[in-house]
Amino acid sequence: MTRFQTLPFFLFALAILAVGCGEDSNTQEKTTYDLDRPINEARLQLDAEPDRLNPLLTTSNYSNTVISQIFQYLIALNPASMEFEPQLAQSRAVVEKITDGPYAGGASYTFEIRPEARWSDGSAVTAEDYIFTLKAAFNPKVPATPYRVYLSFIKEVQVDSDNPRRFTVITDQQNIIGEEAIGAALPVMPAYHYDPDGLLRDIPLADLMDREKATAMAESDERLQQFADQLSSPRYNREPEGITGSGPYRLKSWETGQRVVLERKEDWWGDEVGGEAQVLNAYPEGLTFLPIADPNAVAAAVKDKQIDVAPNISPDQFNELKETDFVNKDYEFHSPSSLVHSFVYVNTRIPKLQDKKVRQALAYAIDVDEIINTVFSGLGMPSTGPVHPDFSYYNENVKPIPYEPETARKLLEEAGWTDSNGNGIVDKEINGELTEMELTYNFTAGRESSRNVGLLMQESAKQAGIKIEPVPQEHTVNMDALKRRDFELVGGAKSIQPLPWQPKQDFHSEGDDRSGFARPATDEMIDRIQTTLDPEARKEMYLELQEILHEEMPIIPIMIPKGRLVIHKRFETPITPVFPGYQPSLLKLEEPAQ
Repeated sequence: MTRFQTLPFFLFALAILAVGCGEDSNTQEKTTYDLDRPINEARLQLDAEPDRLNPLLTTSNYSNTVISQIFQYLIALNPASMEFEPQLAQSRAVVEKITDGPYAGGASYTFEIRPEARWSDGSAVTAEDYIFTLKAAFNPKVPATPYRVYLSFIKEVQVDSDNPRRFTVITDQQNIIGEEAIGAALPVMPAYHYDPDGLLRDIPLADLMDREKATAMAESDERLQQFADQLSSPRYNREPEGITGSGPYRLKSWETGQRVVLERKEDWWGDEVGGEAQVLNAYPEGLTFLPIADPNAVAAAVKDKQIDVAPNISPDQFNELKETDFVNKDYEFHSPSSLVHSFVYVNTRIPKLQDKKVRQALAYAIDVDEIINTVFSGLGMPSTGPVHPDFSYYNENVKPIPYEPETARKLLEEAGWTDSNGNGIVDKEINGELTEMELTYNFTAGRESSRNVGLLMQESAKQAGIKIEPVPQEHTVNMDALKRRDFELVGGAKSIQPLPWQPKQDFHSEGDDRSGFARPATDEMIDRIQTTLDPEARKEMYLELQEILHEEMPIIPIMIPKGRLVIHKRFETPITPVFPGYQPSLLKLEEPAQ
């Protein structure tokens, strides 16, 4: 399936899953390593190529895996402890409630950036860079909707007049993940580099945070469009001289379809801090990301020691490689709990799929157990939606939908779909034209497991009178189709956040709402969820929203997979349930045993 991400992961200490849960780690004695490259350079497999390396313009997991090595956040997740640590900031935010004035009922969050923090040109990271990043994200001409959804409660940023590194973020509401959103939703970007002409410098942030003012400015101030055009240019998305951050690595080269190469900065400022925080450590001298979609090619690369980490290897290949002695000699195998759920996007906007009974019928027509057992070798469990079953607000009354083609046929009939011409496919007259229930299912090209999921869906749905045609497409093509809402069914997977659930991006009219689910009643409920700090009161709304999603079926839940991670033994690193299961910069070299 195509893999998507809501945002770079901002998780906090409410994580419930044990980081090492389910890990199956080989413990054979380490050996010397016969490699064709320096041992402190890591080759890392990706299922698909990044679409771009601009933090504001991508929601791809693959892009963000690379981006997080180049850019930094105020606070970042420690993959070992599953808690946030200061990264660019000196400490966690000082949070205070606002009790009077125009933002009464809101909160303030004060941060101070580390004095050591520097950009690649040697200049200091300051509050103005954070403000610039927000301006860029809230420029209505920049397609950064996911970030605007998460950060819309910010109203202004006040900089300490005596300290350009200290600033206070003012909000008009007490958000359930206020500090995490403010500090870790977006990496801080250098204003001097991404806005060299100062196009946004004199535009007040407060005006861009005000939707009405920002909309009016978009029509009257040409600087906004000029900046957006500049930001979306190849220079700031894939060219080494145009991509720069405060992180330990810089982009050395990008060969399309072949490799993305990062090199460690010799004079990186984080080395001055000296291991003060796990999120400031960076061990490999080089990171090479290799987009390899074909699972056979991935397995062959592991056997030949051409890659050091394969984070999502196919179940069959994972089991086979574990049983291969010469592979076991050099690689560790891990099966951590996975904070991912896979599903099928359903475009509820098109006539064939507007009736919820049709979408329910699709769910009953997909044999999820067969998919898990056949395609994933049993390494997974059926999903009921975007909330993980280990979370306290998981609705236990919402059950996985079983494979029942007769129930699917009954639901289709109730929605007016019958096989009137006897060809085995149900049909219905729509706008005066006989329409067959034929649906296109798009999945990521080159992924054998994704293709097999599509074929099993095709076979099982046939029993319910539904024709599904699996169509492979490049990851970037699927992403663009979702943005344009130009699809019928698309395979997807998203990271599950082990913190209070944030449904706004996926199911709110102000979010991506790729499926077309949003409506005023649920928008209002989601808005209340965002601002309800009482966990019990919020839980009641969570439970109700899960029931609504189960009834309306804007996405068809498929499964929660187990991680399948292979790492070369010369590296030790924390294993985490957060995609992709490890942090590239934390691959720490171990001296081989003599």
